[in-house]
Order: sequence, then structure tokens, then C-alpha cells
Amino acid sequence: MNSTVLDPLMTLLWPNADDLSGDAVYCVLDGARDPEILKWLRLSGLKFSCLYSGQLTASLEAAAPYLVQLTPTSPSTQALLERGWGRAWGIFIFAPAALPMPAIRLHLKKFLRVRTEDKKLLMFRYYDPRVLSIFLPTCTDEEFSKFLGPLNRLLVESDEGARWNLFDLEDQRLRIVSGVQ
Repeated sequence: MNSTVLDPLMTLLWPNADDLSGDAVYCVLDGARDPEILKWLRLSGLKFSCLYSGQLTASLEAAAPYLVQLTPTSPSTQALLERGWGRAWGIFIFAPAALPMPAIRLHLKKFLRVRTEDKKLLMFRYYDPRVLSIFLPTCTDEEFSKFLGPLNRLLVESDEGARWNLFDLEDQRLRIVSGVQ
């Protein structure tokens, strides 16, 4: 990814890079998308937490979703964007700066499993941008509000990173803003 792609993405994530008192930016990375994600996270210096709880096998740990706190000045953040954008590595979350990471993790964990109409329990891989970009537009305003919870908005890549969709609430209604990367 060159600066003509990275710079607009950084501006999209941190529109006021000089004023970091606004939203905190996180991503949820899908470890199943690339076997190197967990190894890279461990070396990145970024603060991260697995969304799965308990003792995990090595293969499940490598394929698990991870909540990662991003900062605009970290070389690891830029490396993550360069490596992951366009490869469906995950979704981006904007949260109030005062909301602690464990509270965000707890909220996101609620949606890892869903029940079907016939009461089957399924894993919901919402952290895959290809899944979330199809799911969110089908939500009612109330469903989206529940999914968003304490978060401010979600950013999801589409078309292999050529486009993006920003999902938030405006006057208690789901709003989708799309753009070209």
C-alpha cells in the first residue's frame, strides 16, 4: 500500500489526528484470515485481547478474533493497515475514548454466537468485513443500535479494499456512508 492509499485511510480513521481526545480507534482482526496475524500481533507492541475466553488450543488461538487498540502514531498501526486493508483482515471500531478496552471486548463478545429461528446456536463471524457489510444494512434501527451498543461507529472495507462503508446512528437511525479508497 502506498501513501496515496494509506494517507486517506489514516485520515478516515483519525480525522483530527492532532486532537486525540475524541474517539479511540480499534480493530477486530480475524485470525482465520492469515496464519501470521497472531504472530504479528504479539510482536507489534499494540494492546490486544482475544475475544474468546478460556484455554484455547493453538489452532483455535491462531484463528480467533482479536480486539486491537490502534494509535495513529504507531508504526505498527501503519503496518497493520498496509498489510491488512483489502485482505478482509477485520473491521474498525470507533469508541468513546473513556470507554475501557475490557468493556468494548465484553460488548463484542455478546455477538460471537447467534441463535437461528430453529434455535440452533451458530458462530457469527461479524468481524469479517465481508460478513458485516452484508449483515448491517439488513438491520432495523433498533437491531443496529443494540449491535453498536456503547460504540460510536464501525468502518468496514468492501470490494477488496477499493471501497469502505461507515455505519453509525444519526437521530437513532442507521446511517451508512460509503466512499472510495
